[in-house]
Amino acid sequence: MVTNPVAIMRRENARLQAENEQLQEELNNLREFVQILSDLTRAAHTVTSDAELLPLLDDIFTRAMNLLNAPDGSLMLLDDETNEIVFVLVRGALATNLKGYRIPANEGIAGWVVTNAQPTLVRDVRRDPRFSHTVDEQFTFHTQSIAAAPLIGDRRVYGVIEVLNKPGDQPFDDSDLALLGLLCRFAGEALADIERLNPEKTG
Repeated sequence: MVTNPVAIMRRENARLQAENEQLQEELNNLREFVQILSDLTRAAHTVTSDAELLPLLDDIFTRAMNLLNAPDGSLMLLDDETNEIVFVLVRGALATNLKGYRIPANEGIAGWVVTNAQPTLVRDVRRDPRFSHTVDEQFTFHTQSIAAAPLIGDRRVYGVIEVLNKPGDQPFDDSDLALLGLLCRFAGEALADIERLNPEKTG
């Protein structure tokens, strides 16, 4: 069998080009992430009340979804009194249905994240026993993949951000989860700051 050096070079060039494009995309994502943190840090310094906090959380949530190229997602906060997770911000197909919807704090992927205070990546929810079918069945939705991270501030879990169904053949990856986790940590600290400024609301 005669090896064609031209064909080998073309394949190698194509491989290197694909790797270069992937590295460029990752670099652009990191630059965008640094800019997001810079913008949000400036905005967070002006937040002193619950009324000002929600727009900041909305901004963080929206930027997280854009950064991870997620069409659907939600920001949920933990209601300590009822031990439920409340859908506060929702984007995508279920935005109208899910806002204000509640689930038990230990249910599904979101419940696992809140209970364990850890981020998680689920590439195929049908193969993960933690996944709850309740929302999909009730609202005729099809969840495929999930990246979720807890909102943690002062070592307390305030809630969780979940992003769903990344388009294309590749699901969310570890880099996506790392970026989401850092944004959620930022949001959690903002929640903790508000709580410190309003100690009568703690507990």
